Amino acid sequence: SKLKRDTTTPGLTSFHIENERLRYGETTALTTMRHNAQVASEYLNKAAQDAETSIKQLLSGRETLCFVSQLLTSIDKITEIHD
Repeated sequence: SKLKRDTTTPGLTSFHIENERLRYGETTALTTMRHNAQVASEYLNKAAQDAETSIKQLLSGRETLCFVSQLLTSIDKITEIHD
């Protein structure tokens, strides 16, 4: 009985140590995964904000082009009247 206990205890200890290593590895992997997800989220949020800024600038530029086009059309009409 004592011999049986002596042979199983080191085996159990080995399994216990391996179990702890696996748990630590899972915890480390999960922590790394969470960190990577947070970093990716921040990059995506920044990209979305930059895209929104670019779209606003494009729309503003479009409005300016339309305004200039209307002015040129008006100038053309004014010169027709004086001809």
